[in-house]
Amino acid sequence: MRGPWVPPWIAPLPDRPEPAGRILFVSDMHFGSGLDDKSRRAEFVALLSELQGNVDDLVVGGDAFEFWWERNGAVPARFLDVLDSLRSASDAGIRLRFVAGNHDFAIGQALADHCRAEVHPDGFCLESSGHRWLLVHGDAAPASEGGDRIVRRLLRSSWAQAAWNLLPGDLGFRLALGVGDLSRRVEPGPAPSTIEMEPLARSWMETFGLAGVIHGHTHRPFLTRTAGGTYVNNGDWTRRRTAVWIEGDRADLIDFTREERPWRSNT
Repeated sequence: MRGPWVPPWIAPLPDRPEPAGRILFVSDMHFGSGLDDKSRRAEFVALLSELQGNVDDLVVGGDAFEFWWERNGAVPARFLDVLDSLRSASDAGIRLRFVAGNHDFAIGQALADHCRAEVHPDGFCLESSGHRWLLVHGDAAPASEGGDRIVRRLLRSSWAQAAWNLLPGDLGFRLALGVGDLSRRVEPGPAPSTIEMEPLARSWMETFGLAGVIHGHTHRPFLTRTAGGTYVNNGDWTRRRTAVWIEGDRADLIDFTREERPWRSNT
């Protein structure tokens, strides 16, 4: 009998759980895009200032940036306000972990060095109080998204990244932002990938013995709990300011526009 569909980049993760404590998962900020970019950045930087002593692990789960490129081993100067705040959180003792998304697929060593962060392009399996959670971006994960997997493979290839470095920096960013704007538009109604992700994630919970699966990408906040585990679609920081709080065997969807702070319930 064939097992459930598992993308090849996700399949190894459950066998390599990393220890974690209180986890905050946030994704899809798309910094660098939109007329409200300045306010979104300010709100995120303000949130980071609250995390010391309240969060052990901060997972930035993909598409933090509308586009990312590490030219000649340097981080883009246009994102230094966010990057320096993330570095401060890391310096304060928070374990900072980055997942690559379909927009910021080229995050790498320069980001890791600047922020003192761990970067895993494909995601993490974190173990909190003995409970394993799979945290991924979610792009190209459903079996039906074969075309997206081809694009994913091409964009992440070494030759594609080398070719991009041949473009003048400003031209490369303008081109990437234009393409990114098209791919970021959310079609009306449930997207096929949104509908497919929960049953797919639940098959991974059963196969790998996970407490739950957390992902972003589709910008639609959604949480369900069953005896088999917890499934959470993170939503986004772009419009909704939502994130996921994980502690032990429980995950909660947090709406920061309502001044919700999960750590306050423990005080």
